[in-house]
Amino acid sequence: MNPILNPLVLAMLVAVSPLADAANAPVPSATVAPAARSAPVAIKAPTDWIMYDDTTYTPVADDVSRSLDAARKAFDADDATAAAANMRAVADELTLQADRASKVYKALEKGDEALLAADTQAARDGIKRLKAVALKANSAADKIEGGKIKSKADLDKLIDKAARSDMERRWLVTDVATWYPVSQEPQRHFTDAVADYARQDYPAAAADIRKATSYLRLEAARASGSTRQELRGSIAQLDKLAFAVEAGSPKEQHAMSRDFAKASHALALEHRAKAAESWTRKEYDKAGYELKAAAHGLESAAGWLGTEASSGASATVVATRELGDKLAAGAGWTREEVGKGFESLGDGLNALGRKIGDTRQAALADVNA
Repeated sequence: MNPILNPLVLAMLVAVSPLADAANAPVPSATVAPAARSAPVAIKAPTDWIMYDDTTYTPVADDVSRSLDAARKAFDADDATAAAANMRAVADELTLQADRASKVYKALEKGDEALLAADTQAARDGIKRLKAVALKANSAADKIEGGKIKSKADLDKLIDKAARSDMERRWLVTDVATWYPVSQEPQRHFTDAVADYARQDYPAAAADIRKATSYLRLEAARASGSTRQELRGSIAQLDKLAFAVEAGSPKEQHAMSRDFAKASHALALEHRAKAAESWTRKEYDKAGYELKAAAHGLESAAGWLGTEASSGASATVVATRELGDKLAAGAGWTREEVGKGFESLGDGLNALGRKIGDTRQAALADVNA
């Protein structure tokens, strides 16, 4: 069972990513003037996928997945040298991330006497698991070079389901330039799944549902508390839906809209929670991107519920995107404006949650903290 880390611990993990740019300025009480920012992070869709067991997908979206994809392609081409080298690159990146997280946790333990023992143990377990997967990758590289792995199925057995699950922990230390470009991918695959289903191409519809689910798995690795639980619930439901759709069940058209709405709602709640964490760390540009992603999740969830829900959520979606753009671009904003933005988004998500039978409330966001 994977440990659930508290928001403070997760925040520290995210802060150690290579592109993290934690700000040290005090929280402004009035209007903040525009500040210089790096180039905007653009939305883009991954074009490659790693597939295990015919049903589990992972998008090629970061250094770990790119090296793993390259290793598998080299293995298919009977290039054992290149396959082994890329597996070692996977191991090196996972080890680097584990070491980076370890340094942060040590500093956290020294600087925060109130840190719970359970949080410390969870942190150590997470680091230990990343290192264990790195060892598996290095072992696979040795066996590839030694000719002991004869097929991709043998390679997949070495990197078993448990290891792949732990490998998703890398998303904990990813940066905005990695996760934000793929934040709209679940909705795209949900839409494609409906179109495939209408054409009675049930295998394609199931594949699109599984591809969308892969992003929820990655996002769940960044989550904590109730938002992680909600994402995991959606993942389990989508897994069941994919099998039913693949079998051509005629009852699944309504189920797709319902399950896609719940999944999009869960993603929106998680991005709003992450926006609040980024705000607390004074990483205002990151908070902006999280808000933009949350707005997309709210819009998507409302869209699956119909015209009335879409109309009710539209003003909140527009306002949240505008606030997110300001924060991400370093434009001027006020604390009052941000507070109202978080509150409005929370109210919108809570209202939508009631429509889909979710009684969980969006967490309070104290912008004065």
